[in-house]
Amino acid sequence: MEIPTSLIEHTIHRGTIIHFYGFTDIDHGKFFVVVGVNADCLVGFFFINSSINRMIFGKQRLLDMQYPMKQTDYPFLRYDSFLCATNIMTIEKGVLAADIASGTASIVGEMKAAHLSELISAARKSDYSRHSPAALWREEVARDDAGHGARHQRVQERSQGSR
Repeated sequence: MEIPTSLIEHTIHRGTIIHFYGFTDIDHGKFFVVVGVNADCLVGFFFINSSINRMIFGKQRLLDMQYPMKQTDYPFLRYDSFLCATNIMTIEKGVLAADIASGTASIVGEMKAAHLSELISAARKSDYSRHSPAALWREEVARDDAGHGARHQRVQERSQGSR
């Protein structure tokens, strides 16, 4: 049975972790974490990398935006990894949902609420958030009966309280 992409779109929200094989300039599957969805259904995300790129060693501002992700917290990872929060990437939500429906991408988990809160708070304060669509840093509106919107609103309120 094929799941309609409109239903899949409801599962894509801040904190969703996706494994994706469809990047044209990357020859392997990549994990990424959704950090926001704006009103135009543009999904913003950060890549998860297996290690920190050695090109940024010696650049403290870039190193500060490497968020560790332990394999014990995220069992789909083969080893401890790093989320690179220096460059927000975007993809249209409908396109991503279609890729999930076709098998080019799959939802593999959720970022832990405390980790997500720390990440969003640090990213909002960084110089790098200036270069991304501002609406991606605001919270998503409640969209479904599963409580995702309410849960994500609470994460946003906690992260704003730590500013």
